[in-house]
Amino acid sequence: MTAVQAALGDRDNPTPTTPDTIPTGCHWWTDPDGALCLMPGCMARVQDPDAECTCDKLGARLERVQQQLRDLREQQHYADTWWHALRAAVDAHPDAATLIADTRRKAGR
Repeated sequence: MTAVQAALGDRDNPTPTTPDTIPTGCHWWTDPDGALCLMPGCMARVQDPDAECTCDKLGARLERVQQQLRDLREQQHYADTWWHALRAAVDAHPDAATLIADTRRKAGR
């Protein structure tokens, strides 16, 4: 039985994993008696070792960060569009130089 469990990994020889298969907080290891043990990183598995792990997996975390990056890029694109439209309107104004000078003065530039 120990040989089978050792194939699952232990402290010295952890099981190879991919970012989507290992939660950020839980670790499986084989104790010296050959029993497979779980060191849980989430409350769900502290209370019930057979429960579904609630720790984030790296793939899910990556997807969230990528979505945040997409959202920020979209917001920046929107802000850039407004900036260029506003700048074009100011440049087309007869008092453009006065408006720009006043804005720079108020902004401390």
